[in-house]
Amino acid sequence: MTKIAYLDCVTGIAGNMFLGALVDSGVPLEYLIEQLKGLNIDHEYELSQEKVQRKGQQATKVHVELLIEDSHKSHHHHHTPARYLPEIESMIQQANLPSRVTQWSLDIFRRLAVAESAVHGVKPEKVHFHEVGATDAIVDIVGTCLGLDYLDIDELYCSALPTGGGTVWAAHGRLPVPVPAVLKLWESRQVPIYSNNIEKELVTPTGAAIAVTLVKSFGQPPNMILEKVGLGAGSQDLSLPNILRLWIGERMTEKKTVMLT
Repeated sequence: MTKIAYLDCVTGIAGNMFLGALVDSGVPLEYLIEQLKGLNIDHEYELSQEKVQRKGQQATKVHVELLIEDSHKSHHHHHTPARYLPEIESMIQQANLPSRVTQWSLDIFRRLAVAESAVHGVKPEKVHFHEVGATDAIVDIVGTCLGLDYLDIDELYCSALPTGGGTVWAAHGRLPVPVPAVLKLWESRQVPIYSNNIEKELVTPTGAAIAVTLVKSFGQPPNMILEKVGLGAGSQDLSLPNILRLWIGERMTEKKTVMLT
C-alpha cells in the first residue's frame, strides 16, 4: 500500500498552515514538541494548538510563539536570531531526528538558500536568513517533516498555487507579492500558478520551499482512496476560508475497485 497526501492550497500555503493540517490529521503536538527539542532552540519558542473558525469552518491553528527577550524589555517580541545555512544544517544534523526527516529538512533549507542566493546575488552558504531563517521557520520546516514521517506519507502531491498580490514588509523593505524568493522557488519546479483575485501574501517562502522540495507533482489530485482530511488554519481573514486542506489516503491502483452504493 502506498500512502499518499494531497495539498489543496486554495488560499496558499505557509509552514504553520501545513503544521496545523498535520496536527489536525492526527500528529500529536506533544510528539512534535519532544522531537524538536533536539534542535536545542526550544528556549526560543513555545508550540501550541487551538481550534479556530475560518468562514464558518473549523480548522486547527498551530502557534509558534517566540520567546526571545529584548534586553530593554521583559515581554516577548518578534526579533529572532538571523542564521546562515551552515549553522541551520548543523542544527538539523545533530538533532537525532528520524533519517528521512533529517534529509527532507536539509533539502528544504538548501533549496530555500539557493532561491535566496539567486535573488540577492550571493552564494547559498552566505545567505543571511531573516524571516526564513528565524526560529519559527525552522520549527515549521522540521515540524512539517516530522509530521509527514509520523503519518507514514510515501508521496506528496499539491494543487496549483495562487499568486496572491499586493505588497508585504520584509527584512529588505516592502516587496511585491509573490516575493522574489517565492517566484524563484516556483521557477525551479515550473509550478502551475493562477490568480484567485485575493490581494494578499498567500504563499510564504517557507511554504513554497516545503512544497517545491517534497511534492512529487503539482496539479489535479491523484487517484486515491480518501481516508482523512486535515485542515490547517492560516492567520488571515480572506474572502475564502484561509485553510490548507491535507487529503490523506491510499493510492488507487488499477486492481482496486470502488463499490458504489
